[in-house]
Amino acid sequence: MNNYSLFLTFLYVAIAALLLVLCLATGWRRWVKVLMIAVVTCSYFVANYTFEDMLGWPTPRMLPEKFIIVSAVIEEPNKERGVEGAIYLWVTALDGNRPAGAPRSYRLPYQKDAHSQLSEAQRKSRQGIRQVGTVERAGGGSGSAWFKVNADNKLKLKVSDAPVTRLPEK
Repeated sequence: MNNYSLFLTFLYVAIAALLLVLCLATGWRRWVKVLMIAVVTCSYFVANYTFEDMLGWPTPRMLPEKFIIVSAVIEEPNKERGVEGAIYLWVTALDGNRPAGAPRSYRLPYQKDAHSQLSEAQRKSRQGIRQVGTVERAGGGSGSAWFKVNADNKLKLKVSDAPVTRLPEK
């Protein structure tokens, strides 16, 4: 646990203590007190969801449309051990042909065809050939892309060699 998450935990404990004092010492109506307790309790779950992203766990959110593959770890399903299997990707989103920000870790459900493509991509990556991935989503759906989850297996991943970058002439 880093200093920020420890500090935020202490802040939530302080808020809960203040809420307890308010509920015991004030003559507010019961429904106001119940509402305050519900809001503070819900904020704990929202904070836990946010802490998970902040602390570096792989996100189950949707991959960017186009990205550079930094690394991949593939956990194959195993029925004997009760492992469903997953694909963990570390990717950098692309904006046009330029990296858009720092690399991010994603968790995808296991798919046999994605496994073979990513194994080949890692082999090429070890040879010095950068790999670019694109995502085709079946079904579409509505809502914000950052909130969508990779829970469905309708994600189609395509991996290809990155275009060769040419240096400007001197």
